[in-house]
Amino acid sequence: MEAYVEPHLTWGILTDADRPELRELREQIAALDNSVLSGIAAEIDSRRLNIPEGQAVGGRDPYSTLTAYGINYIASREPLQMFLMGGVHPTHRHLSIGTALLHWQLSHAVAWRDEHCPGEPLWLGCYAEIGRAGLERVASRIGFAPTRFYYDLARDLTKPVHVPAVDGVELHTFVPSNSETVRRLHNLCFSSITDTEVAPESWADRLAEATFRPEWSVLATVDDEVVGYAMSGVDESTDSDGPLYGWTERFGVHPDHRGKGIAVAMLAACLNNMRADGCVEAGIGIDTEDESGIATLAEQIGYTTRDAVALLTKVVS
Repeated sequence: MEAYVEPHLTWGILTDADRPELRELREQIAALDNSVLSGIAAEIDSRRLNIPEGQAVGGRDPYSTLTAYGINYIASREPLQMFLMGGVHPTHRHLSIGTALLHWQLSHAVAWRDEHCPGEPLWLGCYAEIGRAGLERVASRIGFAPTRFYYDLARDLTKPVHVPAVDGVELHTFVPSNSETVRRLHNLCFSSITDTEVAPESWADRLAEATFRPEWSVLATVDDEVVGYAMSGVDESTDSDGPLYGWTERFGVHPDHRGKGIAVAMLAACLNNMRADGCVEAGIGIDTEDESGIATLAEQIGYTTRDAVALLTKVVS
């Protein structure tokens, strides 16, 4: 595979020997850009997805320092899916290096498909930070479009949160006897997003972790049937000697009961439970097909956006 991308850097195919330098480059980009994209790329890399031969390229400056990279990961063979991840050090921005990299990744992904899986539709995905239009603008020009949105929201807890009443709905603190019911409801709520269910063992392992807080977690019931859940714990960013931060990591509402305000009521109750235990701030991650619900959480609960990322996708037939 041809490694040349553009004229500003010296390009070559990356190997396992380049991993330490790649890790350092991602850390520099994350720190200097205050960006979460390098973290997403590192997380995908940690899954050890297959990188086909010739599908990882790096660009070095005149001092032989790795300054830019692009890697194509195979996420699935049936159906055929690939993630295109990359980055450019801020010192080499505005030279169209990122644009050239994305074009290189696209053409090489399609060439690999044509050689190894001719005729199969190829799903391609990459991530762009909302509010930083550069990558999304470039990707949109070659057929990518946002299909999912991921928000990291935070809420200051120095003041109490209003918990709205929802007709016919009661809120309860989570108790272990509800565990299996909630696990099944969780899998139902996300069945339209993923084919992978959370297994009983994995669910039980998370509830047994020291950071999980059943007293901060809230269930919603209608006629004694659990129709919503908000499972919470200590945010991993909490320092043992510092202030306490909460995090709602899993929440959902049964499809038959959505649109009634149950999610807002549960989350507000969770936040008040955290506040009662001394939390000064709480966060939540939202995975959604559209951005409409984010405005509701901001208006009715007071969440503010810390980070926001869009998944951009394209299917090559």
